[in-house]
Amino acid sequence: MNMSAKQRSCVFNEDRFSGLPDAILIHILSLLPSKDVVNTMLIRRFHHLWPFIHTLNFDQCMWPGHICGSYARASRPIYDEKYVNFVRHVLLLHKGPTIHKFCLKFHFRSFYEFWQRTSGRTDIWHYDFLRSEKRMANEIGAWIQFALNKNLEVLDLSFYEHGTDQPQAFYDLPNCVLSSPHLVELRLTYCKINLKRKSELKSLKTLYLDNVMLMDQSMNYILSGCPMLEELTLQLCYCRRSMVLLNSNLKTLKLDIRWFQPRIHVSCPTLLSFDMSGAVEVLDIANVASIAEVSVKRNLIFDFNEDNNYQNLRIFLQTFSRAKTLKLCSWLALAFSVWQLNNLPSPTFSCKSLHLQLDFVIWHLPGILNLLKHCPCLENLIIEITSYDGFTPYNALSWIHLYEFDAGEYRSMVDVPVQCLIDHLKTVEVAGFVMERQMIQF
Repeated sequence: MNMSAKQRSCVFNEDRFSGLPDAILIHILSLLPSKDVVNTMLIRRFHHLWPFIHTLNFDQCMWPGHICGSYARASRPIYDEKYVNFVRHVLLLHKGPTIHKFCLKFHFRSFYEFWQRTSGRTDIWHYDFLRSEKRMANEIGAWIQFALNKNLEVLDLSFYEHGTDQPQAFYDLPNCVLSSPHLVELRLTYCKINLKRKSELKSLKTLYLDNVMLMDQSMNYILSGCPMLEELTLQLCYCRRSMVLLNSNLKTLKLDIRWFQPRIHVSCPTLLSFDMSGAVEVLDIANVASIAEVSVKRNLIFDFNEDNNYQNLRIFLQTFSRAKTLKLCSWLALAFSVWQLNNLPSPTFSCKSLHLQLDFVIWHLPGILNLLKHCPCLENLIIEITSYDGFTPYNALSWIHLYEFDAGEYRSMVDVPVQCLIDHLKTVEVAGFVMERQMIQF
């Protein structure tokens, strides 16, 4: 049946939102950034609903007129009073009994407080700036406490300003955050944690720390109070002392380790997935027999001729001999090349899937062959060729000049048969830009 133009106009202009129940409309509003939610107060149907949203998402980068990096270039800690007043306004008018998620991305700068601590003095000229920083820190703490008082489940705090270098100081996280029994997920970026007693995060399942300064034994105190923790991510965090990651329920662990980080000791008997990048040398891992997926990435290249480097790396990799999926970087493939060319014993893996990320050069060939020989059960091989940017100083490695071989003939020079190629290998995937002659021959 054909509709008239008037009928079609009525259908297209029909307001289907107004007829929905309040609970559904509140849920829809909770999916929007807070600044957009507040704008709905101009619509009659939504006027009384927005104060009941269960997700508060304050992102300073999305604030109108904001330019990332502008505050970093200022000579004093300038805070956008309009943005601060907006946050105050929303929290003051919030009427919901609970808050599911509270997300705050705020450009907090504690430069002058840091300057005062390091210089040991306070000039009169800096006094007002120090007072401004402390006032802002106290107000942020009040915002966080407001959300925690409403049985908050997800807390996401970021004090990083895009377009700037790393801050010279960090926001001191209030201890009330680590004493919240309702938190299920906690994400912190550019904070400092100085915990003096066991945390009380009884419901926490996911913990993500990015560029967080962990004072003294803070990490140990946090983990000791997280009996339900399943996923832990430490992204370029720093602790002045050695760190012990001990948890009996952890399933997923992701580490990106700074080069100057003191040693990290890992003991997680239920761990299933492990992803690490950065400094292998500062990591001791044990009691991970249940691990199934492993990814190890490191970009820095050094000579592998020193015996202690060989022994430490071999022991480290042998820890993951039972993993079913193994993902290794270009640097580790070169390590296996050295061991192959020097007839050094290599660790054996029972993995069924091997994923190699390589900026493919001729010196990777012995390493790939060595890995295939020591993965006798391998069924799936993935070689992901990444772009070579000239950063990796291959020519600076002394061992490279000791070996010369023809890439096309290298495989025929090896007498030992590769078991996985004969018995198990089912799929081979090569991804990326295949340009080098030796890659095509391989």
